[in-house]
Amino acid sequence: MKILALLFLLTGVAFAKIPIIEMDNAKAFYVLDGDSISLSMRIKGIDTPEKKQQCRKFPNQLINCGTIAKERLQVLLDYLPGKLRINPVGIGHYDRVLVDVYKGEVNIGKTMVEEGVAYAYGKRYQAEEVRAKKEKKGFWGYHRPPLNPKKWRKLYYKKY
Repeated sequence: MKILALLFLLTGVAFAKIPIIEMDNAKAFYVLDGDSISLSMRIKGIDTPEKKQQCRKFPNQLINCGTIAKERLQVLLDYLPGKLRINPVGIGHYDRVLVDVYKGEVNIGKTMVEEGVAYAYGKRYQAEEVRAKKEKKGFWGYHRPPLNPKKWRKLYYKKY
C-alpha cells in the first residue's frame, strides 16, 4: 500500500507548492504520538561519520568525528542567513527521503564536503572532496581522519 504524506517545509512557500512525497512503506517515518510523525531524510550526495565514529585530531587525542559533523550541520542550519529550503529528490537505499538542503543560496551538502566534515557519496561532490583533502580542511587536516563512513559501517554494524 502506498503511503502519501505532506512534507511541511518551513520556508514560507504557498501551500500549493509543498511537494507530495509518495513511498511504498512507512520505514522512513517515526511516530511521535497519535497525531505526529517525523520523516527521516538524508542529504543527497554526502556521507558523514557515524555517531560513535572516532578519529584523531592530534596523535594523542581521540575525538568523536560523528558529533563534530552533526554539530557543524546544526550551525550551518541555525546561523546561515536566508530561508531553509528542503527539496525532496528521491528515495534512498534505506527508504529515507533523499533531499537537497539550502539555507538561503547555500547548498548545505556541498558546503559540508567543501569544509571537510563530510565525504562525497557518489560522484556529485567528488571535486569538492578532492579540493578539501588537498587544502587539509576539516577532518582532512587531522592526524588521522575518520575512516570512510561506508567502510566503518561495514566493520562495526552488521545491519549495513
